[in-house]
Amino acid sequence: MTNIYVDMLENPVIKALIREQAKFPEDFKLNICEDDEMYLFALGNVKDDRDRALVRYYSLGRRILDTVKQIVDWHFGSFENVPCFLDFACGYGRFTRFLIQEIPPERIWVSDISTKAVKFQTEYFGVNGIVSTGNPENFLVDRKFDCIVVNSFFSHMPERTFSNWLENLYNLLTPNGILIFSVHDECLRAPGAEMPAKGILFSPNSEIQSLDKAEYGTTYVSEKFVREIVDKVSSSKAFVHRIEKGLCRFQDLYIVTNQLVKDFSSLKFNHHPEGYVDVAAFTNKGNLYLEGWAIDANQDGSIEEVQVLVNGKIVQRCEPFYDRLDIDIHFQKDAISPSGWSCYLAKDTVSTEDVLTVKLINNYGGKLIIENCTVQSLVSQKLSQSLLGSTHEKLNLVETQLASAKIQLEQSQHDLNSTQVQLQETQTQLVNERTQLEQTQVNLISVQRHLEETEKYLIHVKEEVERSQNRIQAMETSKFWQLRTAWFKVRRALGLAGE
Repeated sequence: MTNIYVDMLENPVIKALIREQAKFPEDFKLNICEDDEMYLFALGNVKDDRDRALVRYYSLGRRILDTVKQIVDWHFGSFENVPCFLDFACGYGRFTRFLIQEIPPERIWVSDISTKAVKFQTEYFGVNGIVSTGNPENFLVDRKFDCIVVNSFFSHMPERTFSNWLENLYNLLTPNGILIFSVHDECLRAPGAEMPAKGILFSPNSEIQSLDKAEYGTTYVSEKFVREIVDKVSSSKAFVHRIEKGLCRFQDLYIVTNQLVKDFSSLKFNHHPEGYVDVAAFTNKGNLYLEGWAIDANQDGSIEEVQVLVNGKIVQRCEPFYDRLDIDIHFQKDAISPSGWSCYLAKDTVSTEDVLTVKLINNYGGKLIIENCTVQSLVSQKLSQSLLGSTHEKLNLVETQLASAKIQLEQSQHDLNSTQVQLQETQTQLVNERTQLEQTQVNLISVQRHLEETEKYLIHVKEEVERSQNRIQAMETSKFWQLRTAWFKVRRALGLAGE
């Protein structure tokens, strides 16, 4: 079996990466099997650029470790408290080479259907190996495991083996053990691909060329399907927790355990930040200009810092400070915080032979290296996106921004027209109300005048009544009135008619 030998002392790019990524850089196992399809897949994506393929390969292994570590720390306290660890569908050790720096190799078991992969890992990493089988019924293991990790396996299983493999692995757990596995959620399926009622969609396509596509393709599942399968294989005993896009911000992670030592709400899972270097170019004055974007997908998350290192030494720090509409649209997020960043490196701090590392750090302490290569390599890669070459992309961005601004302007004009109509209606209403007020005031004055005249008339009537009462009183006290009254009394006594 031929290995791809990597020497950090001869490769400054990898030396800089491992210094940042490995817990113990001096003891890190760098070699890769030539049949490692994960490395070959990465190599094909970067047009046979060996250094870039290695950076992608190792960086992804570290991201997987960071992901698993958060769950292990939550459940066990640390890797030190995991007596027996199984990495199922392990491949050639992209993840294992980081895991052996957390757990002694003798406490790690790896399993894969590839005999070469298992042999490479047992010989190079010193771990225990189990060759897997095509049929889950034939996978017979005589021991239990405290932690079983299954990365990118169920995301390839057809329905007929999905349930059986899950049941088989679940039955290998110790009473306090946890099973961690990843899947493609249904939201990742191709546009127009209809999801079957059962909640699982299988397509015979995969990046692994050595396996039968009918048995190892690409699978999409719904959360309901996964929970029903776990409930079935555990006889409703297991506790299940889903972490949306928990694996490298792509695949969903599921945690299964029989004993919920801690409530899932206490698992504070944080995603890595994300970003990219769009432009790298030397200016006319010989300074190195860098431009890119960075975002954080965590709740209340933010990018604390973009670090630029030259040969492992920090030479520049910056933060995102301007909006990138294209990034907001791509990630379907509101522009709550800026995502665009840029910085200059003075010509006396960097040369084309230096190794340049760009690292993102979020407010949760999560780190991600988005570039690690020589300055010459980086500038060459970004040549089409240099200060002049990136005009097309910038033009598209400006056009997008102008289109958005036009929509906003049209909306503002519409709002202005509506406001003007409302203002005119308000002014008309105000004029009407003023007219009514003036008429009311006129009516009030008329009523007041009428009231005053009425009051004067009442005073006059009162005076007349008083004068009449005085006259009557004077008449009643006169002698004539007294004789008159006596005369009427005589007439009544004599029975004469009339008063």
